[in-house]
Amino acid sequence: MNDTKKNTNHRYILVLEDSNSRRTISLEKSKYSLGRHSSNSIIIYSKQVSRQHATLIRKFNRKTNQDAFWILDGDLDGKKSQNGIFVNGEKCTIHELKDGDLINFGCEVNGSYHTIFPAQISESFIDKQISKKIEQSAPQAINQAPTLYLGNPNQQSTYILQSPSLNDLGNDDTFPEESYLDPVTELPNRILFNEYISIAVTNAKRHNHCLAVLLIDIEHFSQINDKFGYRIGDYFLQVIAQRLKNCIRTGDIVSRWGGDEFAILLPHIKEADNLYKITQRIIKELKSPFIVEENTQVLVTYLGIATYPKNGQVPQELLNYAETQLINHKKTGNHNLLPENLNQTNPPLSQIEKRLYEALTKEELCLYYQPQFNTNAKKIEAMEAFIRWKHPKYGLIPPQQFLPWAEKTELVVPLTRWILEKACTHNKIWQMNKLSSVVVSVNLSIAQFHHPQLVDLIDEVLTSTGLDPQWLELEITESIILKDIKLAYEVSRELKKLGVRVCLDDFGIGYAAVNHLHQMPFDTIKIDVSLIKNIKENPENTTLIAALIFLGNSFEMRVVAEGVETEQQLNTLHHLHCQIMQGYYFSKPLSVEKATQFLTFDYGQS
Repeated sequence: MNDTKKNTNHRYILVLEDSNSRRTISLEKSKYSLGRHSSNSIIIYSKQVSRQHATLIRKFNRKTNQDAFWILDGDLDGKKSQNGIFVNGEKCTIHELKDGDLINFGCEVNGSYHTIFPAQISESFIDKQISKKIEQSAPQAINQAPTLYLGNPNQQSTYILQSPSLNDLGNDDTFPEESYLDPVTELPNRILFNEYISIAVTNAKRHNHCLAVLLIDIEHFSQINDKFGYRIGDYFLQVIAQRLKNCIRTGDIVSRWGGDEFAILLPHIKEADNLYKITQRIIKELKSPFIVEENTQVLVTYLGIATYPKNGQVPQELLNYAETQLINHKKTGNHNLLPENLNQTNPPLSQIEKRLYEALTKEELCLYYQPQFNTNAKKIEAMEAFIRWKHPKYGLIPPQQFLPWAEKTELVVPLTRWILEKACTHNKIWQMNKLSSVVVSVNLSIAQFHHPQLVDLIDEVLTSTGLDPQWLELEITESIILKDIKLAYEVSRELKKLGVRVCLDDFGIGYAAVNHLHQMPFDTIKIDVSLIKNIKENPENTTLIAALIFLGNSFEMRVVAEGVETEQQLNTLHHLHCQIMQGYYFSKPLSVEKATQFLTFDYGQS
């Protein structure tokens, strides 16, 4: 005899929305029939729904030790519905429902399934205004649906449905609905996707979580049809659809949005790296070549992304924002630029964005380089790049006065691309002119490091400039690691796969990074300038610096002391066996012309 005790703490809720009403039904029986006919446990008021459209069955799941509801297409006699059922965008015959699942009945009728604890039930879970565009008539209780008590246990909320007479619906054959599936890819089409996003936004508001909408455009897809014919073109669309479905999680929805556009709904983003991981997978999948009739075809795609609640509060706002991003990415070669008039919610920020964009296009930005000097070998080992803005009115502006603003705009990607392209191009030119072989080091902010396009962007820059990856180093701080440790591991590993060097900057001001030093693939650590600056006034810093140098050497990492300004600091560091130093004692940051002269001198002395 099985003595497993069931977990009965959960309540199971079906939220059902048709053209007449929105109902919230507590599922307490073991079986429910759903359909248009008056004999069903739960009546759906739509002529596009079959008489017996679906069945809900409650079964015990031994793995989770709790009950779960399964939804079946049609009735228990095996008769299927006319238009089918879709769960999270997938047409199915039978499906075990999970919390948050989105259900569509092959027409305008939608539902969502929720598993909750009684303590979670509150008035906010129910929309009180349930009637929709129906003339006043005698209220009729939901058939066989138990009363649900919300909030105050002494106050009973009875949910009623104002509906036309059941005789008006009739029991004749189901009205065929325009297909909610794209005939080529069998994905939900735009109509069905709009239904899903509407439900997802409602759930996101109710449960206070985020969601994302992605629009994907295939560039020049018509040329594929012209070159290979429509049969092959349809094959392309089917393969793209399958690749996109492979990228998403259970519960996410892929739709064919239009001729050469796809849409993806991520109805629940729990962690910051969810969106990053999914977009990275999508970019990687769609970059992979397609083999068509022994010919290799590479597709160019553009993405537009909108997140709730940041970019919109209602479905249309989210779709408009994603569409706007997509259009601008296409105009700018996927540089993610956003014109001033597209951000009406923050006009001052838009003005800054516009001015920074002009600085990019008018070549007002430039890079300065500060050398890292190996005091033992008497040679330059690396050049750290610093961005400057040669403002026509205010002169040379340091990065701390404009980069924080840039990172609040859509200029993060184009600015990052510009910095990397310039730094890699300058280093490649130095190498071609037989100057000292040096690593060029570029700082990354949290916004830059966490951007889903970073790895692909670096790969593209290295390919276009021809710089060997070993001569590029990316500097990140402890705060970047601590913001999302798991994501930092993943991105760092991807960078190492490219062959790029990774440096931990500002090392020593916090202690959390020490715990991750042996796990993160760092090539270099840079001792923070604050420790070097106070090395004379605070002898305790000497002991700490010695420990940091020993730690870095133990992991076979380059150890760089930055902020060296005096001979006394140099001598102390040299005594502590720190070989590589950087600071005003050796050189201030130099323009590219002066940095070239500096390397020429170093080459002549070596």
